[in-house]
Amino acid sequence: MHTLTDITATPVYGIRPGKPGLYLGLFHGRDTPDQAMNEWGFDGPAIGPLRYVHTTYACEVRVEFISPTDAQLFTGTHDMVMELNINGDLLCFEGKLYGDWTVYWVTPEECHRPLDSFRQNTRVNGLRKQAKPRSWDEDK
Repeated sequence: MHTLTDITATPVYGIRPGKPGLYLGLFHGRDTPDQAMNEWGFDGPAIGPLRYVHTTYACEVRVEFISPTDAQLFTGTHDMVMELNINGDLLCFEGKLYGDWTVYWVTPEECHRPLDSFRQNTRVNGLRKQAKPRSWDEDK
């Protein structure tokens, strides 16, 4: 089991991460399994970059990080492997529950863009609005 991490330091699903690679994105979040969902819930972390994502009998999801530094952001330790439990049909992470998750690849071109001080209209780093996917090339 991992310890709670600083969620403000971890990438959020729907926002361009700083590094390329494989990610596990969590979304449609809620606080309790029986919470009435009138909306889509909140976005969770974009966990990665990862070497792999593996699901066992729809009971747990195991991920391995590329580097100990990346693992530190999510586990609070340098343990490279992290296990996430599934509670019914919800994935558990940091005391929150997520109804949807996806595994996706981020290329170097899709990573977080540096801030522009010379552009009149700054570039967008968000990939989508809350619970509404946007294509990767929509902001080109």
